[in-house]
Amino acid sequence: MDKASMIQKVKSCIPPLDGNSHKGQAGRIGIIGGSLEYTGAPYFAGISALKVGADLVHVFCTSSAATVIKSYSPELIVHPLLDQPNAVNDISPWLDRLHAIVIGPGLGRQNKTFEVVSELIKTIKSKSIPLVIDADGLFLITQNLDIIRNFNSPVILTPNKIEFERLCEKVKGYSELNKLGENIIVFKKGQTDEIFCASNVAQWKLNEGGSGRRCGGQGDILSGSIATFLHWMTSKEDKLNMSPDDKSIASSMSCYAASILVRKCNEKAFRIYGRSMVAGDMIEFIHEAFQELYGE
Repeated sequence: MDKASMIQKVKSCIPPLDGNSHKGQAGRIGIIGGSLEYTGAPYFAGISALKVGADLVHVFCTSSAATVIKSYSPELIVHPLLDQPNAVNDISPWLDRLHAIVIGPGLGRQNKTFEVVSELIKTIKSKSIPLVIDADGLFLITQNLDIIRNFNSPVILTPNKIEFERLCEKVKGYSELNKLGENIIVFKKGQTDEIFCASNVAQWKLNEGGSGRRCGGQGDILSGSIATFLHWMTSKEDKLNMSPDDKSIASSMSCYAASILVRKCNEKAFRIYGRSMVAGDMIEFIHEAFQELYGE
């Protein structure tokens, strides 16, 4: 599809601001991540999901990260449960409330954390919740791809260049990425964003907008944005004219919607801040970029 067609399909899935919905319908998003060393990443992912249009965001992090993340914004609901003795049992009941989940921002690579997250992914799978996996979440699943096998709900992997190379090495070549599963897509981030999946119809490339500035946090903004769009797309799949064989369309369109939005935010922020631009500067432009692309 051309850009105009893709934008129109995205717009058809965005919930209208007509006063007829209640709190939560536009998206309850979960972020699993946040550790002693990394507190900014889950904040960027969570606040971006809200700024794009989700109603509520829950962050499940370690106890050492919780107070810091809370201090960044009162908008985020923060649960310091990830390193508790009964973490899986404590977090699992919350999952039923969520429309989409992002795993990875600021997660860290502690073995105990990975054990908890691996069990949570099994629970997410059983509940058929759409899933976005980024950052250290990708490091975890690249070690054991069986964790994401046979998902009935969408799974979006969002590797950067290095993470993509690791993933390709694991599966013995990028051509094998299409065989990860019919509900799994790989969204490769870079100078050109690109989709790899089993469906030819769902594949696209995008190098529009953006800038040469590569400050940390942009991938977190992207993953949070994808999660909100993913809820909207999967809620209104009938608007996408999907055939039963194209199960990746909703995921692919979510990635496209977020990709072009974040690239426009980057471009706008760079015009003002240039080399001094940081990820927080991009968040200021989410509303403006959203309006230009999709209207209210």
